[in-house]
Amino acid sequence: MKRLQYIIWYSLLLFVASCEKDTEPINFAPVPVTGETSGITRFEAILSGTVTPHPDSPQGQKHNIYFLVSSMSSKLLEAVDTIPGTKKAENEYTLTLNNLKPGTTYYYSIESSSGHNAVRGAIKEFTTLSTDIPSVTLSLTSKTENSIFVSGTITDEGGATIQTRGFVYKLYTEGINAPTLTDGTSVAGENNENDNFVGVIKENILPETAYIIRAYATNSDHKTGYSQPMTVTTNQLQVPSLTTRDASDLTAYSAMLHATFLSDNGFKVTERGFCYSAESQTPTIDHPRVRSELEGNDFTASISGLEPSKTYYYRAYAINEKGIGYGETKEFTLPKVQTLTLSSPKVNNITTNGATIISSINSPSDASILEKGVCYSTSVLQPTIESEHIIDSSEGNNISVELKDLIEGRQYYVRAYAISRDGTFYSVAAEFSTVQHYLPTVEELAEVEVNDDNATMEARLTDNGGMSITECGFCWDSSSAEPDITRHKKAVATLKDGVFQAQLTGLTYNTSYHVRAYAVNGKGVGYSAYVIIKTRSSAKATIVNMTARNPSPSTLDVSATISADGGAEITERGFVYSSKGTPSVEECEKKIVMKGTVGEIGTTLTGLTGYSNYSIRAYAINKNGTAYSNTVTARTKKTDPSIDDPAFPETKTIKNK
Repeated sequence: MKRLQYIIWYSLLLFVASCEKDTEPINFAPVPVTGETSGITRFEAILSGTVTPHPDSPQGQKHNIYFLVSSMSSKLLEAVDTIPGTKKAENEYTLTLNNLKPGTTYYYSIESSSGHNAVRGAIKEFTTLSTDIPSVTLSLTSKTENSIFVSGTITDEGGATIQTRGFVYKLYTEGINAPTLTDGTSVAGENNENDNFVGVIKENILPETAYIIRAYATNSDHKTGYSQPMTVTTNQLQVPSLTTRDASDLTAYSAMLHATFLSDNGFKVTERGFCYSAESQTPTIDHPRVRSELEGNDFTASISGLEPSKTYYYRAYAINEKGIGYGETKEFTLPKVQTLTLSSPKVNNITTNGATIISSINSPSDASILEKGVCYSTSVLQPTIESEHIIDSSEGNNISVELKDLIEGRQYYVRAYAISRDGTFYSVAAEFSTVQHYLPTVEELAEVEVNDDNATMEARLTDNGGMSITECGFCWDSSSAEPDITRHKKAVATLKDGVFQAQLTGLTYNTSYHVRAYAVNGKGVGYSAYVIIKTRSSAKATIVNMTARNPSPSTLDVSATISADGGAEITERGFVYSSKGTPSVEECEKKIVMKGTVGEIGTTLTGLTGYSNYSIRAYAINKNGTAYSNTVTARTKKTDPSIDDPAFPETKTIKNK
């Protein structure tokens, strides 16, 4: 509508201008002619038209060429698309329309615009093709005796999107109608490349049987198209061929079956064997079966667990990828049971690792004993020959077996056994336990005496564990609550009447120790519970009351009191003195040793030099070192008594330093 108004207003302006000035117009309108439509499909069409310039148009006059298209307005007044045309040749223009709607009428016209005016050709119309059923073709890819492989191609979607595709089939008979989705069996197609799809028809497919098949496709317009029908006959069955032979080695419970393999018919055999039944005279692999080896043409298999005196039917089978092949059916009847009975085992000579088992066999006169012996276990109440067993290779019906390498102190279950043609027979079970030895038991650990650097301990052996004791004693440590003889100190003792005693040496005074008694036998080391002892505290001796008096030119009386030994034995005591400083046991002019321990000591120092100063100390030695008294000093008198010396009166009390 706006375009029409524009044209009207533009024409009026030209009219007014021509009235004001009588001159020719500057622009001369070309002549547009709307052409025919070609290439019409459901979604596409090609528009054409010509625009011929006015012969009097100025040189170089330009025009824009458009196609006006609408599916709503036959007069192109609304919902109009204005699309530039493509120049094809001189004055000829085309436009290819895409994404059209199937079965829809479209109106179009060619238009030329110079910017000053616009002229339009006649309005024409075309209708796109309507949707239809899809077109499909069918091809056979391959076939087997029980599968048909097919492919389909969609050659025309029918103007709508394909929603489903696949194949339908049914058993072929003369004059039968082609299958459809309503009366055939369908198989969904799997998309391949382009518009191709494939499928495998295998449900209820039989060998050497004809089937009629069609491909189909359904589009979004709910229209279904079918291919031409195809009749396909499946291949001949190619299962293995074989012959069943007579059974052998019959017992009351088992039989050995035989067969001969003839051919795999071109396909590798993956399994073969025998199937059997006491009820069905044509057994299959759905009945009990036993597999056999795949090597060689002749093969066998043993079946067991059968019922005595019963008739069984059997036949050989073999499987390849084509199916199962069977030989002919044969039969056998089992004999009666030959039963053996065994007496209850007797257990003798039980040790820590062995025992002797005795039993006997009661058998029918026509039975033969193939093997006899004893089976045993520590966990199975009714042991069999599948577990540990020992064969008795002696002749006759008696069984005597010595069990060796048993576990000490373990409970065992034993049964005698005998094997005949008809199987393995067992006695009732017996049980026994091997002899058990234990670690020694040590109790009543106690301290006898504890000193500052040693302690005496005592303990009692209450059980030797059934074996001889090779060593006993005590072990200790100041940090571990469970000292042992491999990592800590020990003191070996002598066992007498179940009691042993030993002294622990090298202890540190005023220290707590964990102590355990121990005893050793062939099983190992047994320990008592620990006790804690604490050594006593000791120190150096204590010396008091050191004095020096009664000096003379060469003598001096000294005395002191050793008031305490420090908790340890005094091994030496006495006095030391020096005129050159404080004396010690190591550095002095003389050391005077005196017998005794605690108490007063005194002596006269002789051989002194007159008129000299001496430093004197008492000392006492124990294991903790040397203790000294305080140091006193004294001066001897002059050698000439007539000399008046106020410093040396008749007597003098020596001052402490």
